[in-house]
Amino acid sequence: MPGGPGAFARRAQALTQNTKRHVEALHYRQSFSDDEFDPKTPEDVQRVNDLGYQLAKKMHPRSDCLVVTHTDGRGGKAHNHVLVINHDNETGKALSDYRTFHDRKAGNQKGVQSSNDELMREHGLSVVKRLEHAPKDWELRREDFAEGGLDREMGDRMSAALADPRATDKAGLEAVIAEQNQQLGDDGDRVPRMRLHTAVSKRGKNVGKETWTLYIEDRRGESGRAERRKRTSALSADFTPEGAQAFFDYHQQQKEQEHERSARQAEAAERAERIAAAAWQSGHDGDLDLDPRRRRGAEREDRPADRAAEEAGGLREGHGRGAGEAHRPGVDLAAVRRHASADRERREQAERDREHAQRVREESRREAAERRLAEFDRRSAEESRGYGLGD
Repeated sequence: MPGGPGAFARRAQALTQNTKRHVEALHYRQSFSDDEFDPKTPEDVQRVNDLGYQLAKKMHPRSDCLVVTHTDGRGGKAHNHVLVINHDNETGKALSDYRTFHDRKAGNQKGVQSSNDELMREHGLSVVKRLEHAPKDWELRREDFAEGGLDREMGDRMSAALADPRATDKAGLEAVIAEQNQQLGDDGDRVPRMRLHTAVSKRGKNVGKETWTLYIEDRRGESGRAERRKRTSALSADFTPEGAQAFFDYHQQQKEQEHERSARQAEAAERAERIAAAAWQSGHDGDLDLDPRRRRGAEREDRPADRAAEEAGGLREGHGRGAGEAHRPGVDLAAVRRHASADRERREQAERDREHAQRVREESRREAAERRLAEFDRRSAEESRGYGLGD
């Protein structure tokens, strides 16, 4: 944009002066997989910057945006800071979509994650697995409520309760809230008692729909009653039964994954025990002597002393075996070496094959990305002229 970041900031400020908006711009951070871009390669850094611009225009095609690419952050990886002025140049209204990370059912608002995932797939780049983080929407609404007020305290405590791994359903959520009531505040007194009330609408457009209301002990007289009450939907869409279900699903998924990991670990431990037991038994059966010196030492203790000389002679005659063991097959060390060498060669060849396939995939991605980038540059030039931002 002509004038750079300074002009961008002045335009963002100017567009809010004659409105009731408090938000001048939206700020997104966009990062990539560690092995996809080299922060020391100018071409890679430029491509990272281009992807940030594409994401901004994908979400807000009629708004001014500024993309700043950093390579000096923690870990030295290239990442974008995408800023979009909170103004639709066509409608003159503030931006409503892409204000949260996840899609929101309430109001059918689109989230940043789905848009960025689509962009990454279009360019053959990595997509982060869903549900890496629990949904957080209260942080966006928190500043709307007075600091130190009961509404903000209800929201903070409800947010903390939903984030608790034990909140896998409504009963678990209520149990966490009940536990909160036993905690002490900063002043050393017990925190105000809070409870969650459930009701089902009997009339209106929401008839038959479950609604939640939070009640909190009012020691300050804010409400003129013993308790301050607030519909959860008035605090945050994520505090409604529908919104809370996303938290419940997340915690349940994490619980199932942990259970699956524990089951795999137990199975692996049991398998290792079986292998060890089989090896031990094999050693006793003579198939494989895992510790011959210890086993033969124990056997000698049980044998009469007058057989020691006979056994010693047998060992010399049998090239390392007693007379009773001479008929047993020995370990063919040459065959073992040949097998180990062949196995090592197979592993090395498999690694070379994987590296070759990776190079072919990367080259294919790069060629496809170059074609898309050329098309993007052409469209961007046309779009810039349409917005009057120049080339």
